[in-house]
Amino acid sequence: MTSIIVFDSDDIVVHFNEGRSDYVLVTFMGIGHEANATASYFGKPIVERENISCIGITTKVRNWYTSQNMHTALRLICSLIKERYRSVITIGLSAGAYAAIKYSRILGARRTLALGPQLTIDDREGNVLPEWAALCTPSMRGMGIKPQDLHGTIFTLFDRRHVDDNATVQHLLDYVDQGAQAEIVPINVPSAGHIVYESLKGSANLVALIAMLNEQDATMSCARNLRIATSRFRRSNTTNLYNKIQSGYRKFPKLVYDILSSERFCRDFRYDDILRDETLLFRVCAALNEKGYVPQSRALLRGLIDYYASGEFSPGGDDHVIVGMPVMLDHRGRTLGYSSRERRFTSSNIVWMEGDAIPVSLTHINRVAYPSISLFGRRFFLDLDGHDIRASVSPGRIHAQCRGTTCGIRNHEERYLTVVGDREMVWSAHQLSYETFSVVTV
Repeated sequence: MTSIIVFDSDDIVVHFNEGRSDYVLVTFMGIGHEANATASYFGKPIVERENISCIGITTKVRNWYTSQNMHTALRLICSLIKERYRSVITIGLSAGAYAAIKYSRILGARRTLALGPQLTIDDREGNVLPEWAALCTPSMRGMGIKPQDLHGTIFTLFDRRHVDDNATVQHLLDYVDQGAQAEIVPINVPSAGHIVYESLKGSANLVALIAMLNEQDATMSCARNLRIATSRFRRSNTTNLYNKIQSGYRKFPKLVYDILSSERFCRDFRYDDILRDETLLFRVCAALNEKGYVPQSRALLRGLIDYYASGEFSPGGDDHVIVGMPVMLDHRGRTLGYSSRERRFTSSNIVWMEGDAIPVSLTHINRVAYPSISLFGRRFFLDLDGHDIRASVSPGRIHAQCRGTTCGIRNHEERYLTVVGDREMVWSAHQLSYETFSVVTV
């Protein structure tokens, strides 16, 4: 069955896949897909393949489905539903989740699946991110979900660590406590962030979720099935794993290392999607080093260097030209370097070392650590030459102040080195977090 467009306007588009099911899905796309509003809608490939009846609503502008055209479209949709279907299930993502809940009563929804729902973007109605509030036009004022909008059973899939989404769900629960005629069922999807569906996506997964929502079982039974299914989906989802690494590496770097070095990482996940974020992975190396997991930091760093050079990932890596060299990773996971052409410190990717940058190492003499470079098999120390940095055969006025596995680079005035924007070198009177380097021996 091929979908057709049954309503088209300046903003709202309504697609219809007649299907063979005696229930109908009403889906609302999230924002960011406005350019494809007439070409696609949420769930289109799946409902057409599975012959599921579906009304897919999209928008050409970021108006959160709030316009006069939307109300006109709703009248058409309600007439389609009344003529053909025994029950309605609404599904939406983010702004679409807002709409799925907002119009659940008008549509007579038996069940709603709201993934990362928003309550409003009107900052007069609540705390709203400035970038969302900026999109609230005068005609959208008062657009927030109200208690009288709620209907049926609303399953909210959200990451409870996402402050705004958690607040939205709590607000909906408060509506029910205040007498709203609906059920709100919160389902936590850890490490999903706001874009929950990215942690659950997959054709088979969506088909399974739709089947659960269509069951004639009790609410708690459906909720239990949804929790089990979403837990299984996210545990094999690359985006969810990436989010977990991103949010947890500072506090639990060893756990992240164990994940990255496991057989399952390369076997069961699209690991290239994670490893391509070199900034994050080098930050993991720095965090491991700073927490005392020095062997793991070194093994991961070597593995990453090999991966970015060859495309093959294995923590520990093979021997290469800089084995045994201490390098310094900054707060962004980039490597402190030295440009002989520009005569200044730089911040570079350890594999590419942009421009003519050379990794800066440390050489210890009489218990003092000096920044140095290796060039043509010889060791050179880095020293001040006016406002520039020059390479010298003997230690100079720049030294490293080390604390465990971290250090700061100081000049003769005891100011700390900062590299701004990769190439601009400045000196600060106080050592801040971004002037601290993690020293890792490759």
